Amino acid sequence: MKKLYEILIAQDKEVKEYLVRGRQIAQQHVDLFSEMLISEDLPAPMSWDSAVSDSTTPVFSDKLMMFNVSSMVAAGIGNYGMAIAASPRRDIALKYATLLPEIALYAEAGAKIMIKHGWMEEPPQADDRNEIIQG
Repeated sequence: MKKLYEILIAQDKEVKEYLVRGRQIAQQHVDLFSEMLISEDLPAPMSWDSAVSDSTTPVFSDKLMMFNVSSMVAAGIGNYGMAIAASPRRDIALKYATLLPEIALYAEAGAKIMIKHGWMEEPPQADDRNEIIQG
């Protein structure tokens, strides 16, 4: 049986690894919140895995997949922020807050991949004040 990494349609190895990592992070988050719901006798959401195609023919470019994943990650970070602000339960807000650093690092890794391939321009950086003083 082939591993998910081997059958993922992305062409670039680094993009494949990034997408697999994202899937693992998402699954961990789903599991965490599903456990919380189940422990409160509430229904947990179903997985959408059944809608995944078994095609091995690339339908979308790596550039488009990275753009879409980056957009969804940015939206997810915003959703977690809104959830923190709107949740009356501190324990749930704390869960969101502890998950944000992992997502932020994932978003940064995606941006670096896109910059490396020329799919995104590097954002302007602040001047290095120490270098200016030395120089």
